[in-house]
Amino acid sequence: MRKIIITALKYIGFLAAGIFLFWLVYKDLELDTLLNELSNLNYWWLVLSFAIGIFSHISRAIRWNMLIKPLGFKPKTINTFLSVMVMYLVNLALPRAGEVARCSVLSRYEKVPFSKLVGTVVVERTSDFIALLFFAFFIMLTQIGVFRNFLLSNPESQDKLVALFSTRNIIIGITIIIFLFVSFFIFRKAFKKTKFYNKIASFAENFVEGIKAILKLENKWLYIGHTVFIYIIWFIALYLIFFCFKPTAHLSIFAAAVALVMGGLAMIAPVQGGIGPWHFMVIETLFIYGIDRTNGKIFALIAHAANNLSLMFIGAVALVILPIINKNYEATPLQNE
Repeated sequence: MRKIIITALKYIGFLAAGIFLFWLVYKDLELDTLLNELSNLNYWWLVLSFAIGIFSHISRAIRWNMLIKPLGFKPKTINTFLSVMVMYLVNLALPRAGEVARCSVLSRYEKVPFSKLVGTVVVERTSDFIALLFFAFFIMLTQIGVFRNFLLSNPESQDKLVALFSTRNIIIGITIIIFLFVSFFIFRKAFKKTKFYNKIASFAENFVEGIKAILKLENKWLYIGHTVFIYIIWFIALYLIFFCFKPTAHLSIFAAAVALVMGGLAMIAPVQGGIGPWHFMVIETLFIYGIDRTNGKIFALIAHAANNLSLMFIGAVALVILPIINKNYEATPLQNE
């Protein structure tokens, strides 16, 4: 019971922090301005973005099946897809709980042991994390010129960046790093007994095991291809939303790519739906590309709401139709086929 209460308090705390950040970002946005812009949106671009985005969920379902097959099971793609959509729905209420939910749903209808499914989720998380890092590195390299021009045209931001990397701050940073290394060396035995160390060690172990599992797959290149495809679809879906809002319609595909990366990094925060951090990161990204913060706020609100409302809709539909399509279905392990 104590653990449940602590977990609940963590979720409430992160949600409160996200809502507070959301309030800070949007407290100056006038409702009349927002409603006026919403009335002028080209909603067909949102519909197209929604339709394109579904392919990423289908690809994720197929990729998940590739990890399940070596376990001796072959779930129906429709069941895997609907389980993935349930995951997104639950994540909007409880961050990370969606992973447990999708494993529970698929285990129920496909008779795959829950514990084995959890192992495949670890591999998937590793894949997504590596893909995000590669994507972020590549995009940032291509946009160095944009960031440089932004700093040259915004002296205040340039001065803040210069101040951040001043000799004094660099010396302080190096001193802190040295202190941490020395402290770890001296107190390493005690540190290894802490929960924080165990979490880091567990993450590192799962990360390595995830990479090994991917490399052992029979069709590892197809798996990697699906991972890349998922990010490409996410990028296209976000880029299409640019066209529904006149102030962002002229932005390049690179602006969408950077917004996707920054928004993706914000989603690491365990806040329901990324509310607050996602908006802040996307708004600041668009500002670099010449979009004033008022229009940036409106765009972030549109993009975030459109994506999450679509996930809520499909997730709710998934919960309804799962028992219907599996009414007379009996899962059969591969070895028994």
